Amino acid sequence: MEFDPADYTGKSKRDILRELVEYVVKTDEEMEEKTTRSGGQTDLNIYLCDNQGFEIGDVDHWVHQLTEDDRITGHAENFASEHTFSEDVADDDISIVTITTPAKGREDEFLFVTTDDGDYVWVITTVHSDWRDKTIERFLDYLPCLERLYLSSDDLEDLTSDIRDSRVSGFTAKYHAPNRERDATLRFTGAEPGDLEKAEDAFDAKPTRIDFDQTNSPSTAIQGANTNNGRISMRSVRDGSEPKAVETLLGITEGYQSLDRARFDVEFSPELRKLENGFTVDGFTAVELTEPDRDDAATEELVDELETHVLNGNRYRHGIRDGGTKIRVFDTEHDETFDVALEPPDIVLYARETTSALSLREFVREVYENLDSTYSLAKKQNPVAIQ
Repeated sequence: MEFDPADYTGKSKRDILRELVEYVVKTDEEMEEKTTRSGGQTDLNIYLCDNQGFEIGDVDHWVHQLTEDDRITGHAENFASEHTFSEDVADDDISIVTITTPAKGREDEFLFVTTDDGDYVWVITTVHSDWRDKTIERFLDYLPCLERLYLSSDDLEDLTSDIRDSRVSGFTAKYHAPNRERDATLRFTGAEPGDLEKAEDAFDAKPTRIDFDQTNSPSTAIQGANTNNGRISMRSVRDGSEPKAVETLLGITEGYQSLDRARFDVEFSPELRKLENGFTVDGFTAVELTEPDRDDAATEELVDELETHVLNGNRYRHGIRDGGTKIRVFDTEHDETFDVALEPPDIVLYARETTSALSLREFVREVYENLDSTYSLAKKQNPVAIQ
């Protein structure tokens, strides 16, 4: 699909989605033939990203940084050298970014859209999954100003259950924990009511992707999927159900962004104030990972697991404090510091003065994907002084 900047000038988010939904519209006959979600068909995909400094028209600046910044990894530098990038600005909040892969003779286009408040960026594409992985997903991973949103499995279920007139039609669920000798990945297509709950009860497997079918008086009209790593997919829309599909996409994006704010936004950074007889700290924000599928572990065990599965590699520098019950962590990619308090088996992240959602979200993602998928997630915050 080729994007023309003129088609998006002066368009609202609703208008943009209405036009793009046309790409996956199917006739009644085609909808009836769709008995599976597998195969090589291309979907409409929206990547939801936290915006920390990206502006429409700035792609050249950020690509240059990938090649010049000493903090950028070799993988990012190689990616930038193996591709060329161009940006055509359609409006103040919309541009078309083209990633060219000369070795393969490919040009892949992506629509970048900033939200009205500027807090998020949507990246919209119909590029096939094989090339999304090799182009836009790597580009978003390497850009320091954008980070894909992330939901816990519980939040992913809540988000999907809020879709009106819908049912779960498939899912991918995963289980892994450091104290178990098994990992499990379950993939269901044609799911029946209760299958997701059975997977959770039997294996403690948590969903990372949920497929949904949405009806429109009374036939299935929309087939889509939500993932926990900031990607929404729409596979097919029955002809005549385009307005409902647009409303669904707008509802999911807003719900996803709202949940992200609720879990990771640092509204109250700690501020140290001197008093006549000492000092006080105003405000705190804590992200809590609690109640994993395990018995209480010794603090030393939890430290070792974090160092082995999360803090390893070049991203983090860390030091053990307070008799081994706290870890001071520096995120080298975002230049941010935060504290990790260990309350075995629970893990609590405390924001410091420089901490933003970027480093908190990424650490939580690392815990879920590399340490233990069974944690529950919550945030606590307080604007008042803590003596």
